[in-house]
Amino acid sequence: MLFGNEQNPKGPSWRKARQIEKNLSGTKVHFVAPPVRPPIYGQESMEDQVDVFDLDDSEVWTIREREGRDGTTHISHVVEVWTCGWNFTGRPLLDGKSVGNLLMQTELVEVRDLPVNSSLFQRGELARFAQSYCTDGHLGRYHKGRAEDRNPFDLTQYQWPDNLLPINCQWLDRNGSEWLYFEIQPLRHDVDRFYWHLPIGHQRCLRVRFMAARQLRNAGNPYREQRSPLDNYRRLMEKIMDSMRVELSEVASIEKSNNHNTDGDYPLPHCTEQLVKEAKHTLYMWSGKGYTDKSQPKQGGDHRAPKEDVAAFIDQRIQSRPLPGCLAIGRAFLPDNESDSTSSPQVSVRRLSTSG
Repeated sequence: MLFGNEQNPKGPSWRKARQIEKNLSGTKVHFVAPPVRPPIYGQESMEDQVDVFDLDDSEVWTIREREGRDGTTHISHVVEVWTCGWNFTGRPLLDGKSVGNLLMQTELVEVRDLPVNSSLFQRGELARFAQSYCTDGHLGRYHKGRAEDRNPFDLTQYQWPDNLLPINCQWLDRNGSEWLYFEIQPLRHDVDRFYWHLPIGHQRCLRVRFMAARQLRNAGNPYREQRSPLDNYRRLMEKIMDSMRVELSEVASIEKSNNHNTDGDYPLPHCTEQLVKEAKHTLYMWSGKGYTDKSQPKQGGDHRAPKEDVAAFIDQRIQSRPLPGCLAIGRAFLPDNESDSTSSPQVSVRRLSTSG
């Protein structure tokens, strides 16, 4: 198409896509992706990572600290493998230079506090790692809530979640590798996120995350931004991941062969029924942010969406949507009366055809 619009934003040309190859101390990562498509925030530093990494060199590791909701400090060691982004455009004169963008960040994460005899090659350990990443304060952030009457000075003691996560959790086959996938629904601001995890060592996990940001007029919150579908952003993500091939190093292959996973046992991270309830209220309360309802007075009017409409959006958002190559998928959330564990499949799991 020559031009896009909010309903069908135009992304980069796949005809310009080329092969990307990274060597992580013998583990080789191959995929296909288009070159960066500006304008996009941070474009100056995109695609400038090296192609060969010596993971025994302490200088390649970046230490990150984050504080959990309980005040505990969590430390992670990360290597930035590859970063790129693509602008999505609409009507040139009416929509400006951009209606959104998709950012892809490929990282290697080393988990140095795993229990003895544990390995990320064990599906249960990878699921626990993903669950902790969602709740340890990096993604599972909270902010001060406000009273129902929207008085900005009437902050409640109760905190609201920034995100609803993880949702649409599933195991996916990509060219012979089993990836653990989940999504995040923002509730106040930020971007829609999609995460892919693949172990490449006892303590090392390849993490690929995609972040879709929509830049629309009169839509300053995640509920209003849904008027521009994520379909084209998702298609680009899936094209790239369809091409993803990971060849483990000899050492990593031996580590993997020494770990056994029971056939059909695919533990999954999950969100909770309580979080879904909190998400409905939080998104409703923020559904007027950056948005003007022309049927309401500009000053003093209530520009939030109807509560039932927001609840219906969340109910639809948490439904399971299997991607091609789905090996196992869970239900929308863990009910409040069930134990909170990823050590065994506490979620409904079904085998799906890899053809579709």
